[in-house]
Amino acid sequence: MNKLTLTLTLTLAIGAAFLALTASLSAAEVAYRCRWPSPNDRRTLDLSFTGNPLVVMLPGSSLQVTAEADGQAGRIAVIKDGQIIREDAVLNFTAPEKPGAFYISVAAAAGGQNRRGEICVVVPHKASARHSKQGGWLVRVDDRDIGEYRPASSSGAAKVKDNPDSYQPPVWWIRITDMNASFEVSPGVPADDLVAPAEDTGLKHTDVVPVCYPMWTAITALRNGLSARGIPGSALRVISGFRTPAYNRSIGSNAFGRHVYGDAFDFYLNLAGGDNIKAADLNRDGKLDRRDAYPIVAVIEDLQAEGKLPMGGIGVYNTIGGDHEVSLHFDARGHRATWCYITGGPRRSEACWQSRHFANLDREDEDKAVRRAAEEGRSYSRPHREPLNTLPGR
Repeated sequence: MNKLTLTLTLTLAIGAAFLALTASLSAAEVAYRCRWPSPNDRRTLDLSFTGNPLVVMLPGSSLQVTAEADGQAGRIAVIKDGQIIREDAVLNFTAPEKPGAFYISVAAAAGGQNRRGEICVVVPHKASARHSKQGGWLVRVDDRDIGEYRPASSSGAAKVKDNPDSYQPPVWWIRITDMNASFEVSPGVPADDLVAPAEDTGLKHTDVVPVCYPMWTAITALRNGLSARGIPGSALRVISGFRTPAYNRSIGSNAFGRHVYGDAFDFYLNLAGGDNIKAADLNRDGKLDRRDAYPIVAVIEDLQAEGKLPMGGIGVYNTIGGDHEVSLHFDARGHRATWCYITGGPRRSEACWQSRHFANLDREDEDKAVRRAAEEGRSYSRPHREPLNTLPGR
């Protein structure tokens, strides 16, 4: 797509010439701080990007951009054809009505540093949906058939049936292109991480994804939370993000899995760096198993208790002999769900942990399972819950 410059509504303080903006010193120290209403819930997002931001805005909504470094406010300019056409401490502009990606070349000076960059403003496509024969929705975005979203009432899982609002098809969607794949949808989260690669080719299986800031910002919050607790958040590697219902069905996954709603991601921790795909022996017992995921689970639950992560699903996968050995799942479905699967042996087995913050919710779920089993004439054994260990010495 050709680069377009948005029509900017600026409050200009015409005065001193802008500092030399062509330098590229310590770009990571200068952040573009963006404030705008989330397309998901209209709450104000306030994010500081040290990479190039990808900002998703509903048609006609407003965005404010400032520059900062080391806590110091700076100035920001818009550049066209190599020339500064606008500059001020604050840039305010309004998203156009037409869906698509629009690129703004900018430069910033703050804290004695200068930085060139671009802001990709994306106006999302609104999905169209028609009812399927099964009572679900056949979703189409722009010129892409996404697949069928089934009604919650058709699920065999009680929690799905009890939360139908969480299983509606996404409304707003964006397209990932070669031009914006490296732009960040949340600090440290490139757009390229949002789509699950196909298992057979390793390539992205689609180029459109639902808009889901609760998930996108959750990755950033989790990375920050891990680092604050002595686990390098930068080591978090996203394995799988959004899957279309059609692709999800082709790999045999649950039709109601959160990946089809765009609010889930699978990940592992790569402390060895480089292209290493093995998870980290976090508890330092010389083995790679589910207990190495428990310190990360503990951080997720801490952040949920603090209101820094949304409630949702937490899954642990211990795949014996698999690529990652140990990986995790997190989603923003809005209610608690947990699971731990051990695979790679003659059969799959399950494990679970003792929550430090939400034991009452787990107990309520077990009580419901006991009652359902009794009503259906089945037996039910409450699971044994393992200690939710943190890092050694903590």
